[in-house]
Amino acid sequence: MDKPRIIFICLSIYIVAAFGWWGFAHIRSSEEIKRLEIKNAKLEVEKEEVLCYQASVEMEEDIKEESFLDTTQMQAYFKQSFPSLELLFMDTINPFNGYMIRPRESAYIKLEKAIQTADKLLTKKKWMYITEGFVMIVLLIWGILWVYKTFEKSILLNKQQNNFLLAVTHELKTPLASIKLYLATLLKHDLDKEKQKTIFLNATNDVNRLAYLVDNLLLSAQLETKRYEPVFKEINFSEFLNDIIDQYAAPRGLNNRIIKNIEQHVYLNGDVFALESIFINLLSNAEKYSDENITIVLKSDNEHIKVNVIDNGIGISNKDKERLFAKFFRVGDEQTRKSKGTGLGLFIVNNLLKLHDATIEVKNNQQKGTNFEVTFNVLVT
Repeated sequence: MDKPRIIFICLSIYIVAAFGWWGFAHIRSSEEIKRLEIKNAKLEVEKEEVLCYQASVEMEEDIKEESFLDTTQMQAYFKQSFPSLELLFMDTINPFNGYMIRPRESAYIKLEKAIQTADKLLTKKKWMYITEGFVMIVLLIWGILWVYKTFEKSILLNKQQNNFLLAVTHELKTPLASIKLYLATLLKHDLDKEKQKTIFLNATNDVNRLAYLVDNLLLSAQLETKRYEPVFKEINFSEFLNDIIDQYAAPRGLNNRIIKNIEQHVYLNGDVFALESIFINLLSNAEKYSDENITIVLKSDNEHIKVNVIDNGIGISNKDKERLFAKFFRVGDEQTRKSKGTGLGLFIVNNLLKLHDATIEVKNNQQKGTNFEVTFNVLVT
C-alpha cells in the first residue's frame, strides 16, 4: 500500500473517531445537565426543609409567650411569616402541642416534575444525537468511500495515462526509426529493383502504422469531446466487411489465419469511416492477443445484424471485462504486458457503436480465447 492511501485511510479513521467522540461528549454533557437540574430542584426542597426547622423554633417560642389566642391567629401569623410552608394541626384537643410544619405539597410536585422533565429532555437529546449521529456517520462513510473510489480512479487513470504516453512514444518512435533506416539504406546503397521494392513496401507499412495510430488519437479526442459527426448511408455490409478484412490481412500476411464466414447481401445504414475503424480495431485486438486463427462471422435476421470477431488467444478475465472499454485500459498487468497498443482501440469501438445504436459484448470462446459480438439493431433491406 502506497503512502497516499495510508494517509487517506488514517485521516478517514481520525474523522470517524472524532465524530464518534463528539456524539459521546454531547450525550455525557446532557447527562451532566440533567444531574445539575435535579440537584438544583432538590436544593430548593432542602431549603424549605431547613426553613421548617427555623419556623418550628420560632413558633415554639411564640406559643410559650402565649402570642396566640387560638389556632386561627396562629395560622394567620404562620402564613404571613412563612408563606412557602404548610402548618397542620395533628391534635384537635390541644392543637398548640400537636402540630406539624412541612414544605407545601407543590414543592414536592415541582421536584417530581423537574426530575421527569430532565429525564424526558435527556431521552429526547439522546435520540436526537443518536439519529443525527447515525445519519452523519452513514453520509460520512458514503462520502469517504466515494472520495476513496474517486481517488483510486484518479491514481489508476494517472497510471494509465503515463503508460499511454510511454506506449504512444514507443509506437511513434519504432516506425519512424524504421523509415529513417530504410531511407538511409536507399541513399547509401545502390540496390536492385527487387530490394528497393521490398524496402518501399516495408516503409509504406510503417507509414500506414503511423497513420492508423494518429487516426486513433484524433478519433478518440473527437469522441470524448462529442465532436465526431457520423455520416450515415446505406452500404452493402457484406462486401464492405470482406474488403476491410482483406485490406487488413494482406500487408500483414494474415490471409491464411483469418477465416471468413460472411453472409452475402446484408445491407446496413452506417458511417463508413466509423465502421472501418471499428473492425480494424477489433481485428488488431484479435491479432495482438492470439497467434492462432481468427474467425469473422456475419449473420443477419429480420431484426439484427451480428458480427463476431473470434480469436483463440489468452482470453479476458471477468475482472478485466468490467473495464475493457474504458479509455487507456489494456488487458493484463501494465508492468509485464509485452503486446503493443495504446489502450484506445476498444474505447473507440464502443463509442462508435453507440453512434450506430449498436452494442458490443465480450464472450469467452470455446475452448479458449475471446469472442467479440457486435449487434446492429437497425437493418436496412
